[in-house]
Amino acid sequence: MSQDQIAILQRALEREKKARKAAEKILEEKSRELYFTSQKLENLLDEKSSQLEGVFENIVDAFVLMDIKGNILKFNDAATKLFGYDISKESINVSNLVHQDDFKYAVLSFEELITKGFFKNYEARVYTKSKEIKWVHINASIVFDRKNKPIAAQGIVRDITQEKALKQQLEDQKNQLSIIINNSPIGISLSKSNYRGLLQINRALVNMLGYSAEELKTMKVQDITHPDDEEASKLLRDQLYSGEIDQFNIEKRYIKKDGNIFWAKTNVTAVRDKYGEIEYQVATLEDISKERESKEKLIESENRLATLVLNLDSGILLEDENRKVVLTNHKFCELLNIDIAVDDLYGMDCSEAAEQNKVLFKDPNAFVKRMNEIDSAKQMVIGDELEMLDGKILERNYLPITIGEKSKGFLWTFTDVTLKRRYSKSLEAQKQKYYNIIANMNLGLVEVSSDNKILMVNQSFTEMSGYNEVELLGKHTNAIFNTEEAKAVIAIENAKRKKGQSNSYEVKVETKNGEIRYWLISGAPNYDLNGDIVGSIGVHLDITELKKLELQKEKLLLKLEKSNDELQEYAHIVSHDLKSPLRSIDALVSWLKEDNKGKLDEMSLRNFDLIETTLEKMEQLISDVLAYSSIGSDSDTKADVNLNTKLDNIISMLYIPEHIDIKILHPLPIVNGDATKLQQLFQNLISNAIKFIDKDKGVIIIDFEDLKSHYKFSIKDNGIGIDKQFHNKIFKIFHALNKSKDSTGIGLSIVKKIIDLHEGQIWLESEPNVGTTFYFTLKK
Repeated sequence: MSQDQIAILQRALEREKKARKAAEKILEEKSRELYFTSQKLENLLDEKSSQLEGVFENIVDAFVLMDIKGNILKFNDAATKLFGYDISKESINVSNLVHQDDFKYAVLSFEELITKGFFKNYEARVYTKSKEIKWVHINASIVFDRKNKPIAAQGIVRDITQEKALKQQLEDQKNQLSIIINNSPIGISLSKSNYRGLLQINRALVNMLGYSAEELKTMKVQDITHPDDEEASKLLRDQLYSGEIDQFNIEKRYIKKDGNIFWAKTNVTAVRDKYGEIEYQVATLEDISKERESKEKLIESENRLATLVLNLDSGILLEDENRKVVLTNHKFCELLNIDIAVDDLYGMDCSEAAEQNKVLFKDPNAFVKRMNEIDSAKQMVIGDELEMLDGKILERNYLPITIGEKSKGFLWTFTDVTLKRRYSKSLEAQKQKYYNIIANMNLGLVEVSSDNKILMVNQSFTEMSGYNEVELLGKHTNAIFNTEEAKAVIAIENAKRKKGQSNSYEVKVETKNGEIRYWLISGAPNYDLNGDIVGSIGVHLDITELKKLELQKEKLLLKLEKSNDELQEYAHIVSHDLKSPLRSIDALVSWLKEDNKGKLDEMSLRNFDLIETTLEKMEQLISDVLAYSSIGSDSDTKADVNLNTKLDNIISMLYIPEHIDIKILHPLPIVNGDATKLQQLFQNLISNAIKFIDKDKGVIIIDFEDLKSHYKFSIKDNGIGIDKQFHNKIFKIFHALNKSKDSTGIGLSIVKKIIDLHEGQIWLESEPNVGTTFYFTLKK
């Protein structure tokens, strides 16, 4: 190497050393700047971390940080309190917190979190360390590293258990209130200001008025108020709107859809907003038509009675149970020569009054003694006579008033006998008139003496018996009631009459022409003026035709029972006889296929398969017909059936594709019924639901509701649905909507027949391509 070359290299090396020193100086300065910058960043980071730590620890809701595998990394105090775990001492994975029924939902939500980077409004159940179940609301997001790779997940967890419970309680109360309103016998409506028509109407109001709920929602109260009551109603409504009153009651008339009118007790209450303006009106209507009619009749009756009492030609004295005067009239004062105003007698003690006024009678002591005897006996007295000092003779009658076995008072009547004698001829004429009326009654009337001699008969009885009046009067009743059965019955009934008893009974008699007839007799004892039984009176009604109908009914029932037994036996015989040739045909087809194996073309084999399929369907159809006809033949075999156990058996027995999920929302009740038929009922409905689900994800939901006298069940699916025009047809035998080798069209007919045997009903709600819900009830 030459000297020049060495010099050049030395100069280059020198330049390189100077450049390195300059670079080192620059690097040293930049390092110093970087150091100070790093210090500032670390201080800022510490400050922010401290702030975040404060937020983390003091946040009201639970804060949870976990890694991507679900391992909990951090809890704040609220989270520790919520879940009960101390993660500084024990490890926990989020999968251990998720409720088993919400696990699938949690997995889908986590996938959404990974995909989108966040999710909101996640609500599910979780387990605490003590296995307590809580509802939580979660908003979560993903934590990414510098390379935008997810490394963790964080979320705010809010305990909504109480909120959920309150919502459910509110919903339950709302449903209960709806049930109460819709099942109330009182009509209830809700109307809103500036809204034409009634906003809400219950079932009772619809039934009262005859309009549908939809019609009433377009009508005003004025449209159904009777015109004569509208003015009074409007006055009260105006007071309500002006704020003078907040509610009012009124009895008024309403016009039904058919034009009929009914009275209702109406109560209207205003519901005001915070400004005092009426926002809603609640009205209740109680049908008081019958009460109103009864009240009017009572008032009318009381008016008639008051008029009658005041104008009677007999003296009336009504005592209460304490012998205080309750009612009397002017005639009483006039007959007994009492110089006191009628009103002044009210409340007076009758015992004291009798002592004071006994001097008016010819035998004062006998008057008081007899009155006390009558009062003590509490027995009705007719025609008791009193003789007064002025020669006037009064007839006194006594009637005790009792309700049940309790005495409520006594009624005394006093009549001037002299006045009656003056009109004796008139009374005789009246008596004859009434005899004529009795003689022509449509009911047979017979009066007999105490020794069973016939004293009087009317025309109807002579026609019933076939005997004329001459042949009957004076004869013993055995001459008419001449069968041994009738004689025995009459002897028993006559003994009752002698004891003062009244009742009705049936007898079998033979008329004069030998015809056997059946009579219904209402008998009562007959008293004389002294209250002694002197015989009896009987009203006779011919019920022969009714008895014949009863006998026909009994025969028909026996015949029907026999026919049902024969039909059941015939169904079994027919089933056996029809299946035998089917099995023979099936065997012959199998032999033909076996004997000609390899010789038959594809078309022939398909035809043979079609024959076998048809034979299977035919045999299934025969079996189903036999099953349908057998339902009800052993309906007495009822016992308590646990439907939960039955449903478990059915689900384990049926083939349920993997894409179909069966959910039972509530434990089913124990019902009284036929265990085999109830299993067949649920099995048929669930099998149908499985068969007709066409969705990728099938769901069958089973639930029940406890009604007053029945249990209401529902089986809901998301299958192909049923058009509304077929809703009634599907329960009829042989009506299958989807023709297939599995369907005979009898399954739902069997279901309906089983439900009928358990005194229930079945119906459905369905929408094509959406699904079907079958509802049915079973008596408790």
